Amino acid sequence: MRVFTAVPIPEALQEDIILSTAVLRGRYSKLKWVSQQALHITLNFLGEIEEETVPQVLSAMEAVRPAFNSFDLEFRGLGVFPRRGPARVVYVEPQRGIQQCQKLQQALARQLAVYAPPERKKFRPHLTIARVKPHTDWPEPETEGIDIAFGFTVQRVVLYKSILKPDGAHYEEVGAVTARVT
Repeated sequence: MRVFTAVPIPEALQEDIILSTAVLRGRYSKLKWVSQQALHITLNFLGEIEEETVPQVLSAMEAVRPAFNSFDLEFRGLGVFPRRGPARVVYVEPQRGIQQCQKLQQALARQLAVYAPPERKKFRPHLTIARVKPHTDWPEPETEGIDIAFGFTVQRVVLYKSILKPDGAHYEEVGAVTARVT
């Protein structure tokens, strides 16, 4: 099974994010927009693992719990990856909680290193809202009159199973670790 760890976006906020990007979705209809149920902040991509390995992965995730305190993440403004060359990903940028999110990702990466090699690039938390299809000309987005801003308290990290389907990836929660109560 193909798995990754991520911060889930609270359900109450998912609809707000979709509504706040509606103008962009209409303006740039050739992009592949992330569905409401698929909104998340990827922390660690593990790739293919055997189903029998899931309990050990969840146990490794649980090992970060003593240092995992809930924290606030606030997002505002759009960005694209990569910064040079044709854009492939459109995302909403975090403005607050970046360091806490990076520390959480690094702690998970250390615990999960046996299942996935560490990333070579520095982790930058972001919320992907669209992907640019190959050979799609996507200019700098015109965002006048669009205010994409939201925030929430990170209280869980989820292990998701990614199921690839013709209409795109679908994500199923396999397990989770919850922040300590302080």
